[in-house]
Amino acid sequence: MRASTDDDDENRRRQLDPMRGSTRIPLASLRNHRAADLRELYADVQDGQALIPGLKMGVGALIVQRWEPSYAATGWTLYGADLTLDQGHPFGAMFYRNDADGRILRIGVKWHPPVQQLEFPALHPSNPERTSDSTNDEVAAVVLDARSRIGALVAANAQIGSFVATEESENAILEASGFGLERLSEDDPRLAGDA
Repeated sequence: MRASTDDDDENRRRQLDPMRGSTRIPLASLRNHRAADLRELYADVQDGQALIPGLKMGVGALIVQRWEPSYAATGWTLYGADLTLDQGHPFGAMFYRNDADGRILRIGVKWHPPVQQLEFPALHPSNPERTSDSTNDEVAAVVLDARSRIGALVAANAQIGSFVATEESENAILEASGFGLERLSEDDPRLAGDA
């Protein structure tokens, strides 16, 4: 066994430098692309990006832009969302709670076909009407928060395109888009307000 030299240490440092800030991709996420001498794979994930693993085409992972937390509404917390993609357009609602007084603000998410754009109406928490207990500034801040999260979600889904998402990749997409919420099944009693 020979002792390590300064040259050996320098060579090792040069080899590892490109991997700093990289994310390891487990070989289990690769599909039929394992070379015999391949030990591990790395992806260069920069600040503000997220790795989406578990995709069923290509190398099995994709890097997407993360939601930018600077758009978060100060004093409000996203605590729930009921969203679906309807022909590629997000539809549903996002629920925010005021940190100071517990008020609930529901932000609708819908595609408006005549003007070809997403709309984000500020709605009453449970009634099908506009909210009346939030100021215009509060509504504007929460709508910007909602727009930014939905924008990140739509961009990630568009970038994935023809890839087939697994539950693992769907969870990573939601987390990267600012929706790091617990996913509930349709028969969960909490959806009916029983819990």
